[in-house]
Amino acid sequence: MAQDRLIKEGAQGTARTPAQNIVPQDAAKLPFETPSYEFYYRNKNGQKTLYVISISYHPGILEVPLEKLAELIAFLRAA
Repeated sequence: MAQDRLIKEGAQGTARTPAQNIVPQDAAKLPFETPSYEFYYRNKNGQKTLYVISISYHPGILEVPLEKLAELIAFLRAA
């Protein structure tokens, strides 16, 4: 069971094929995004998971102010 709660990556894409979408169909899109990232959330049997999708072809760095991370954690705990 502990193996199920590790940080995971789907298979990488290439210039011609998209990356593997490992976001479950029942995950909810969160109401915030950036031009390069979308965020999804899933609560299944009390196990809460955050999915961060890069929607831009070029990789980049995501800066998350600590107060925004605290807001996200509070949201996930309450959801």
